[in-house]
Amino acid sequence: MKLIMNGDDLGYTLGNTYGIIEAYKQGILRSTTALTNSKYIREAAELVKDVPGLGVGVHLTLTLGVPLTKNKTLHNEKGEFYPGRKTIWEKDPDYEEIYQEWKAQIERFIEVFGHMPTHLDSHHSVHDATPEAYEVSRRLAEEYALPLRRYSKFQFVSGFYGPTATRENLIRLLKENLSGDIEIMCHPGYCDLELYRSSSYNTQRVTELDVLCSEELKQFITENEIELVHY
Repeated sequence: MKLIMNGDDLGYTLGNTYGIIEAYKQGILRSTTALTNSKYIREAAELVKDVPGLGVGVHLTLTLGVPLTKNKTLHNEKGEFYPGRKTIWEKDPDYEEIYQEWKAQIERFIEVFGHMPTHLDSHHSVHDATPEAYEVSRRLAEEYALPLRRYSKFQFVSGFYGPTATRENLIRLLKENLSGDIEIMCHPGYCDLELYRSSSYNTQRVTELDVLCSEELKQFITENEIELVHY
């Protein structure tokens, strides 16, 4: 069995980024995805140079921060993406503008990190929130020859988040999928003040970090010959 444990939100804040790197150094994380419109993206790119075994993809976003492109339908009066999972889809967004924005986010990754990303996924799962959004993300995945979460050879397994982000539950998920190659999304991180103020999922990230670094989990991985990989 091959396992991609992907830590979303690289670059969200510095504390969050340090936590993702710790989950690689001390835990089972081997993959992450970067918010390339973050003000900390260059710092994140420097930090991951010390962990070359950590695969880094692009965390496409329409719901956090400021767009990289000029557009008419993707932001509020402050020039920021509409917050939350649903608001953007209630605003009748222009999907060509979404294509241009996501393409800019991928290009920013290539510029800052100096290489291609390993894969694509998205913040709040916007990349396939609608059939049209999926078509945009599929188009970009083909254009850049990148795997896309939920549409790759790795089966996407949900169920590790919030109250279900426990060591016992993660081991259960792994037991149920020992016959296949899977990806599990996670959100490890250190909770600095900026994250605490900006994200409702804040201290829970430290809990996830603790789970991913637990000795019991690492022992289970070893005993079951689970290969930790990235895309």
